[in-house]
Amino acid sequence: MKRLLFSLLALIVSQTLLAQKYVVTGSVEDERNTNKLEFASATLMKLDSTKIIGTMTDSIGAFKLRVAQPGAYILRVSFVGYSKADRMVTLTENNDSIDLGIIGLAGDKYTLQSAVVTGTAARVQQVGDTTMFNASAYRTPEGSTLESLVKQLPGVEVSDDGAIKWNGKTVKSFLVNGKDFFKGDTKVAMKNLPTEMVSKLKAYDKKSDYTEQTGIDDGEETTVLDIMTKRDLNESWIVNADLGWGNKDRYAEKFFATRFSDNSRVSLFGSLNNTGDEGFGGPRGFGRSNGLTSSKMFGLDFEWENGKKKREAGRLELGGNVRYSHTGVDLLAKTNSEIFLTSGSSSSFANSLSRSFSSSTYAGGELKLEWSPDSMTYIDIRPTFSHSDSHNSSKSRSATFKSDPYGLSGSPLDSIFAANPAAAFTGIAVNRSERLSKGSSVNNSVGGSMNIIRRLGSNGRNVSFRANYNYSQGHSSTYSISDIQYYNGKAASFLNQYSWTPNKNYNYGLRFGYSEPFAKNWNAQVRYEYSFRYQDSDRSRYNLNEIDSLTWGNPLAYPPLGTLPTEVQVLQAVRDDFNSQYATYRYFNNSVNLGVRYNNKIVRFDAGVSFNPQRTKLAYERPGQHIDTTVVRKVFNISPQLRFRYQFSKTNQFEFNYRGSASQPSMTNLLDVVDDSNPLLVTMGNPGLKPSWVNWLQVQYRGYNPEQQVGMFFGFDFTQTSNAISTRVVYNDATGVRYSRPENIDGIWSMGAHGMYNFGFGKNKVWTLSSFTNFSFNHDVGYVSRVSGASHTRSLVAAYLQSTAIRSQHNTAYYNNVFSSANAQKNVNKTLSMGEHLRLNYRASFFDAGFIGMLNYQHSRNSIQTSSNLNTWQFSYGAEANFNAPWGMSLSTDIRMSSRRGYSVSSMNTNELLWNAQLSQSFLKKKNLTLSVQFYDILQQQSNISRVLNAQLRSDSWNNAINSYFMVHLIYKLNIFPSGSSSKDSDDKGEGERKERPGGRPGPGGRPGGGPGPAVLSPSSRF
Repeated sequence: MKRLLFSLLALIVSQTLLAQKYVVTGSVEDERNTNKLEFASATLMKLDSTKIIGTMTDSIGAFKLRVAQPGAYILRVSFVGYSKADRMVTLTENNDSIDLGIIGLAGDKYTLQSAVVTGTAARVQQVGDTTMFNASAYRTPEGSTLESLVKQLPGVEVSDDGAIKWNGKTVKSFLVNGKDFFKGDTKVAMKNLPTEMVSKLKAYDKKSDYTEQTGIDDGEETTVLDIMTKRDLNESWIVNADLGWGNKDRYAEKFFATRFSDNSRVSLFGSLNNTGDEGFGGPRGFGRSNGLTSSKMFGLDFEWENGKKKREAGRLELGGNVRYSHTGVDLLAKTNSEIFLTSGSSSSFANSLSRSFSSSTYAGGELKLEWSPDSMTYIDIRPTFSHSDSHNSSKSRSATFKSDPYGLSGSPLDSIFAANPAAAFTGIAVNRSERLSKGSSVNNSVGGSMNIIRRLGSNGRNVSFRANYNYSQGHSSTYSISDIQYYNGKAASFLNQYSWTPNKNYNYGLRFGYSEPFAKNWNAQVRYEYSFRYQDSDRSRYNLNEIDSLTWGNPLAYPPLGTLPTEVQVLQAVRDDFNSQYATYRYFNNSVNLGVRYNNKIVRFDAGVSFNPQRTKLAYERPGQHIDTTVVRKVFNISPQLRFRYQFSKTNQFEFNYRGSASQPSMTNLLDVVDDSNPLLVTMGNPGLKPSWVNWLQVQYRGYNPEQQVGMFFGFDFTQTSNAISTRVVYNDATGVRYSRPENIDGIWSMGAHGMYNFGFGKNKVWTLSSFTNFSFNHDVGYVSRVSGASHTRSLVAAYLQSTAIRSQHNTAYYNNVFSSANAQKNVNKTLSMGEHLRLNYRASFFDAGFIGMLNYQHSRNSIQTSSNLNTWQFSYGAEANFNAPWGMSLSTDIRMSSRRGYSVSSMNTNELLWNAQLSQSFLKKKNLTLSVQFYDILQQQSNISRVLNAQLRSDSWNNAINSYFMVHLIYKLNIFPSGSSSKDSDDKGEGERKERPGGRPGPGGRPGGGPGPAVLSPSSRF
């Protein structure tokens, strides 16, 4: 089979290359200043102008075209804002390769006094596997940060919690001109980088350091957004200061400063606000933030290199960052949920109201050293350190009902907690609970990694070594008060608890790799990795209510929350040995990876398999359950993977990926132990758990037509899990107590498809239409069970054991009997989701407008509770506009109607008309000072409602948020250029390490980074 596959791939590649034996090469530049033009279009046509093949120039303006037949052709080179250039080309058997050299393009309609550039920048371009967004094609409000720009990009989604997805893949990091920028922390870039310094954004899967150094694709990629800065700001300091004051005591203050050159960059930022910092402009969906949030952030990031290229002897690169953040959240949350029970019975309904205050602090950093002592060796060293701590307190009320309490008149929680609850509510009530909690945690860690790669010759042979280490230590403490009342005659429960959890963890790993070329473009690779991980996870719980019934155990007179008895002996006397544990884990992992790869400019094929023998040693002690054991588990996992990519052209490619992987249940899940520290939720382990197996495959196609400015993307993915580890819950409908343990289940799978289509039309492509379509189907399976009658609690078990003289370590047998006696039914929840996002944009030199439409449909079917079947719709439509006046005034506004339909709870079926606006005026000679007024949710209609739906429950939630307010901003921007130069001296240099194309800038008075269009330029204007 392998021999047949090898022969087939070799045949495909050889025939493809033979079919394209005639080659035309050249490069394109601006004839006025000799700047190389990246992304210019080069098209080879027949003499009758029939297109044969086309491509785009690379970062140095070069292009290469291949054709199958000899003959006479016309080569046409074009670029936005320039006149076209044609060249005659004749290819023969004796002259099968022609280099046209440098082709200079003249500015379109260019005169000595002025130039009228009527072209517009493409919003999206596809170059190989890189999607490029031209920042000048998107207008953002004055003073906005990168977040406002990213939210407008086709195919890019920004969730309410700040997570970024590009074509369904999570963006892990931001780069600036190809270099790390606060690596791993996307929020720093989103909230602090000014949009006006951005020329382009590139979305792609970044290759690993191993691939970049050896040229052998190891398949380890990270999805990134790469920010290309405007080249005319090179060698200068860019300083932005933003002070904001608003109503409702809102404030927002920012500071950002950076300096970058071809070989270095340093960036500093600071931010203080209590607005949640959602950014201004860009699409807004349902819900924004959770709670009232205030934050402080400070950071420094730097990069420096000595100017030598990768793989060049003596190359040295240094970099790193340090950052500090503090966040406080005031959260008010309301939830109503329905737990699906067995067929033929009603659901269980729960309502809760909570108020919490939390704060978290983080300080940490990372340093980086990359060094090539010679042209064949690469060394990468990265130490890290961090400190984090958190504090929280909360108060909550909750109640469980036999039937839907919203069928009665009045608020369920207000009614059940009233001094004299209405009989209608007590008649359907199962329990009610009041809970107070307070906690804190501290953690410190240090770590580092080192990579060494040594190439052995130039044909792909290499050896590699990697080592990593991390150590962390900390602790957490929690105080809680819970007061539970039951409505079946069972006595009320009052608990005053304290828990202390110290932790110590460390791990290290060593990896060795060897790659051997065995045929043209073919490489075989073997890797061996050993890793060790240690975890010390002790937990001590104390029932303070057992000290005495007059104070610590009195619901009306207990000491302040967070108080402990002064005598150590008293505290030890009330230690809850049943739920306290001592546990240490030691993980020993060996991994052998075998792979074969084929890679040329057209085809990439990777096949590999990993063999993972693992050994885990757990020392576990639970005195109250008479468990003192050492468990050793040995497993052997096999994980195959396959990747195939076909490059139709530089801008069109197809890719297929498959991966299979096994996952083992955690050791604690495999122990036959019980935790009933929460009287309403008893959890257990399950020694009978089996390992899970996950199959994942993905198909993608990307394409772009540079002449028509048409871009498209299509992706499909499928995930299936065998022996998935699900949580089985047995519900006691008499007390509301839930018993939970992990169990294996089959039938969980999902699939999804998403596509993006973007094109420009009209004269000079001033109109653009973007479409993003997504489809998903989830087949979710879970167990639902119920028991009736007397509650299964530890007090009853203890009485039973005492009367029958059975040893208490058999408590777990009693709880296991709860699961074996309850009839477990498999509940299947099928959810079909479809969505369409449309955006139509018009751009002119001083004005742009966008029209937006969004439709999401969800079709859900539940096999047990048909009353929970739903057909829900979420749709929105609206418009946004930006206007720039010649005298430095700008107006930005967006308005959108967002609606929900089809929900069983009427409060979920809402219409929200959301309107935001910003008016700004720039002052001083260079428009450095800007006064801006921003209005958010002017009509005060935004709500914060969300829904979770799976095979076991339906939950609808509301929380408070920062929605409607206005804010006045004073923004000062300063560009400090090096002595002997000015902004005009650098205007024609392009962006980052790339060359920026002229055109597409606003005219006099226009805001930098605004939408391109007809712009009148003089020789002294910034071009």
